[in-house]
Amino acid sequence: MEPTRGRAIATASFDGTTAIWEKTDESADSYECVATLEGHENEAKCVAWAPSGQLLATCGRDKSVWIWESTGEGDFDCISVLMEHAQDVKMVLWHPKQELLASFSYDDTIRIWKEDDDDWVSASTISGHTSTVWAGAFSPEGEYLASVSDDRTVRVWMQNAVQENSSEEGFYYRPDTSYKCVAVVPDSVHSRAIYSVSWCASVAGEQSADTDLGFLATGSGDNSVRILSVSRKESATAADLDVALVCTQENAHGLSDINCVQWNPKYPGWLATSGDDGVIRIWHLEL
Repeated sequence: MEPTRGRAIATASFDGTTAIWEKTDESADSYECVATLEGHENEAKCVAWAPSGQLLATCGRDKSVWIWESTGEGDFDCISVLMEHAQDVKMVLWHPKQELLASFSYDDTIRIWKEDDDDWVSASTISGHTSTVWAGAFSPEGEYLASVSDDRTVRVWMQNAVQENSSEEGFYYRPDTSYKCVAVVPDSVHSRAIYSVSWCASVAGEQSADTDLGFLATGSGDNSVRILSVSRKESATAADLDVALVCTQENAHGLSDINCVQWNPKYPGWLATSGDDGVIRIWHLEL
């Protein structure tokens, strides 16, 4: 959903197009298609709106990531086509606070993209998973990035800001972005590929401690949903995390794979899941 007004949604399709739908009636929740974005050679896998509402990212089976800019009145111009991935791109995800884009691929990597001199470039390649990286989720403040994979692990990465001198005189530097792995949830948590992950803030009713980083939800081909708590260890650095399993829901959609999990962004503790059974279920985390 478009984040600033909440009146438009974007959908990605097997026909390679992305459609923009805008609400026509506030009382009836009816939508009409106001724009169709074309360019991907085949299936468009994912679409994501930047927090500003001005930029849209799409990715596809053609190994590409496209960035589109809104020009108003439902029109969008493609401003960059990024082709650095070697295989299908499964998901694109915007950073919640910075103008950074993450993409997750069948080539076992994550790439971080940023704007540089009116073009978009790869700022970082994150490696560590040993099979397809299906999805990811930023922590609410964007300090950490969680990723899930066909290798059945959950990895948590921390962003580092580094500066590289790029001039002989030494007066000019170009900021770069790097990530390092700070936690790995082993492959024993799920018995099959993990397809989706979502990160929410603490669900506690009172002000959470500085060490509390909220909860991860994961959905898997083993038909289960797992809830993991994430926290900084006491008197430790930001790179020293505890990730612990706190809740398990077996057969959350019967015998069907869990394809997507998503926390409610406004009401912590409420979780939506979808599966191969074609059903969406709503859950509430009670601790």
